[in-house]
Amino acid sequence: MRYLLLLLILTTNVLAQEFVTSSSFEAKTAKGITVIEFWVDWNKGNEVTFLSSLKDCSTYRVSIAKSGDIQSEYKVVSVPTVIVFDNGVEQSRFNPSIMMQLPATRSDIQEVIDEIIFNKFQ
Repeated sequence: MRYLLLLLILTTNVLAQEFVTSSSFEAKTAKGITVIEFWVDWNKGNEVTFLSSLKDCSTYRVSIAKSGDIQSEYKVVSVPTVIVFDNGVEQSRFNPSIMMQLPATRSDIQEVIDEIIFNKFQ
């Protein structure tokens, strides 16, 4: 029982997505490829769960309830919205469906990341 509880705690911590706020957003997106999920607690059932499995990028979440200024700056009108940044510049955006679910897959987003990396070598 003790080992099961430990495993559950470790798994939860590994899978938890780190949040960025207004004070940390610019620093977190300034270097390299960064994928940001704009999120809100009341739509938790539609959160993007595969972000932490993306390769060659950093991934974070922005709570629009706590960081409305970032939501406004990037004109995010519904959640979950996923934006891919390269050195602080928006490169691609994935918007949710009318059901507030992200139709983009892990492969769709990884393809954008891979293309950004590939283009740096041309």
